[in-house]
Amino acid sequence: MSRARRGRERRGRPVPAPVSVRTEHALAEVIADPRRPSSRTLLLDGREAGEVDLGDPRRLGFAYMRRIADLIDAFRPAGAGIDVLHVGGGACALPRYVAATRPASRQLVFELDAGVVALAREQLGLRAGPRLRVKVGDAADLIRARRDASADLVIGDAFDGPHVPARLSGPDFAAEVRRVLRPAGVYALNVIDIPPLEEVHAHDALVRAEFAHVAWVAPPGVLRARAPGNVVLLASAVPLPLAALERAATAAVPRERVLVRS
Repeated sequence: MSRARRGRERRGRPVPAPVSVRTEHALAEVIADPRRPSSRTLLLDGREAGEVDLGDPRRLGFAYMRRIADLIDAFRPAGAGIDVLHVGGGACALPRYVAATRPASRQLVFELDAGVVALAREQLGLRAGPRLRVKVGDAADLIRARRDASADLVIGDAFDGPHVPARLSGPDFAAEVRRVLRPAGVYALNVIDIPPLEEVHAHDALVRAEFAHVAWVAPPGVLRARAPGNVVLLASAVPLPLAALERAATAAVPRERVLVRS
């Protein structure tokens, strides 16, 4: 079959109808992308909360997730298994990415909303198992049961509307993250903010109280506090792989930057 014919057939496929579920916490919707039949976007109360490609878990549609994936690719040898704690599951794009790129990894997802977990399983390709487990509940409570020094990476990607939930935004939770990370582990925290980035600065202060090395990754306009957007805070007790992160951010389209604040 010619490429042109395959392309016409792909374009001619019907787009699946949206799926809507009222969960305990939100109106959850799954929307298919008519331009990419295998892509699905999760909306929670009308806000984009995640995107997955059912045909390729390595493809990450959200730029901030790609920046976290850059860290995953850089901070341990390629393909090596890592222990990951995900604070917030949503569409589970990053757990699927880790499972695809580092199959020997062990992952645990904390997700507040059982309805979102069910939707991720039914519509978004989530396949839980011995190496990828999901626990439903408030991460502020669940993290206390995690053993000391048991994770290589903690990813914070949980939201109450556009804000990191209050119980995940204080010094107690930052200290819990530091406790469960191994000495060379990394905390990657996604923050959505608007100029002048007051929330980002507040979270920066919290992680700096626990970690010696902190960097921000975001589009240049966001870092200059001229535009709203996502800022990924990376924090570790050991130096971060800044050179690799800078190469990946500079090569991104649109371009992003790594900022190390003194």
